Amino acid sequence: MEANTLRLVNLANKRFKDILNDGFKLFIQTYGTIILLLAFFQIFLIVLDIFLLTDFRFYLSTLEITYTDILDKFYAGSTLTANEWNFLSSFLILSYILIFLQNLIGAVIISIAMCSVSTYVFRKYMKDEISFIEAIKSAFNKKMLLVILIIGICLPLSSLLLFIPAIIVFVFFIFLVFTYNMEVKRNPISEARAIAKGGFWKIIGIFVINVLLISIISYFFNLIFNTIMNTDSANFIASYNSWYNPITRNYGMIILYQILVSFADIIFAPLFICLLTALFSSLKAKKDLNYLHQQGYYPIRETIKETYPLRQELYEDAEIEDSSPATHIEGKFYCPFCGHFISIQKKFCPKCGENLSFITK
Repeated sequence: MEANTLRLVNLANKRFKDILNDGFKLFIQTYGTIILLLAFFQIFLIVLDIFLLTDFRFYLSTLEITYTDILDKFYAGSTLTANEWNFLSSFLILSYILIFLQNLIGAVIISIAMCSVSTYVFRKYMKDEISFIEAIKSAFNKKMLLVILIIGICLPLSSLLLFIPAIIVFVFFIFLVFTYNMEVKRNPISEARAIAKGGFWKIIGIFVINVLLISIISYFFNLIFNTIMNTDSANFIASYNSWYNPITRNYGMIILYQILVSFADIIFAPLFICLLTALFSSLKAKKDLNYLHQQGYYPIRETIKETYPLRQELYEDAEIEDSSPATHIEGKFYCPFCGHFISIQKKFCPKCGENLSFITK
């Protein structure tokens, strides 16, 4: 029990840069195992999106010239007719619907993809023995529908409200990709919310870092790709348009082109789940430590002394005033996060700054 608690303390006490470092190490460690599965989901997403939405996109592209002409007239200060206002409104609504459908398809597929490897990546990070095949089998169960419902459906739906609700849903429930497949005392949704509590900016930071890295890599790759393929040439544009035209449509070329354009997203698909796993493990450890202390369990003092060597006189004073083996004594205790001896009850640890209100209240 003491060793497990010290492991939680080490995880809970990780700084954000340590979490990022662990996430990148985990990315390298698990890449060869999970890349094929995640790449499959990325390619499947591209194929599904193309077959479902290509006609919709082509229809909107046929309206774009008229739409641009109407906007030019609007910005010039000319009065728009009732038909032009109706057309403008219809075009904007249809464009909004297209974006929503893209986000919906993407969120559902990516949610399933993350669930398929989350248990394996988490167990590998915790240095547990686990079979990749068995982890995949255990991942696909009826509880996955919770993840699909909240992250795959509710998240894109909330994005219709100017993205603020979407950010809240994302931060509060992104850890559901882990908790849905765990044995937890509460339901997986409440557990995910409890673990995410207090980690708002860290979760946002993980997301932003992942997006920035992939965007930068994608930018340079596409710059090279566009130069080689000369995508600005009239011949390429004519060929590209012919692929989408219903009369000459070529789904094979559309899919191949989109796979090449999305090459960075496919290759670095495991990065987000690895970074998220390191953060989830740290926040979960903090939550578990809170629970242990609320239940009255504290690590044995000798174990704490070996792991966090403090000044000998502090231990001697503690032994004189209380000979019991527990670290928590009347008015004095060791910080469960860093092991620092605290002689006067405080709301925050003077060494690591962690919140100790669950002990001192």
